[in-house]
Amino acid sequence: MNGDAAAQYEIAVRFADGRGVRQDLSAAARWFERAANQGLAPAQFRLGVFYERGTGVKKDRESARRLYSAAAEAGNARAMHNLGVLYAEGVDGKPDYSNAAKWFLNAAEYGLGDSQYNLAVLYARGIGVQTDPGESYKWFALAARKGDKEAEKKRDEIAAQLDRPSLAAARAAVAAWVAKAEPETATTVKPPAGGWDDPAAAVSKNAFNADNAAPPMR
Repeated sequence: MNGDAAAQYEIAVRFADGRGVRQDLSAAARWFERAANQGLAPAQFRLGVFYERGTGVKKDRESARRLYSAAAEAGNARAMHNLGVLYAEGVDGKPDYSNAAKWFLNAAEYGLGDSQYNLAVLYARGIGVQTDPGESYKWFALAARKGDKEAEKKRDEIAAQLDRPSLAAARAAVAAWVAKAEPETATTVKPPAGGWDDPAAAVSKNAFNADNAAPPMR
């Protein structure tokens, strides 16, 4: 209630999961919103999912897009992927494949297999991007690395269309590829020292405050 975004997120997660309290998705949405309004990317992502699905709130794809965008800009790869899906399906009913490709690419670079697969499809068909069999092969191959059998099948289909130099170049690109690391703040909300459920930590904090000492800096 004092505005600690991490605590607001923790309460939201507990209401969403029914952990220690009766599950209440509407309450979870309200607490996710408090944390999201303070710029907490994981809260923005979780609340975006609620709005996209109509969970605990009225379904609102534009609100989902806005929240996913904020989390994606902070480096949350799953928000990037979901944003790509929203654009591909059409936030307002009209697909925007150019923006879909942009966000699938961003998520794919962080190693998200579904985004890698979707991006490969767009390159294969020339939807939202220029047709590029080499890039299509690369992303299908990277998705296949994660055990995606459909991606493996599509990779081999694309390989059959490439000449030897092009296939060699595509395979070299796959071999050299390294996933980017998501910023920790985009995906993780750290608990306080001792955790949220450590009574000793709470007693220690209260005793500290009672001494009228200066509070520690954050």
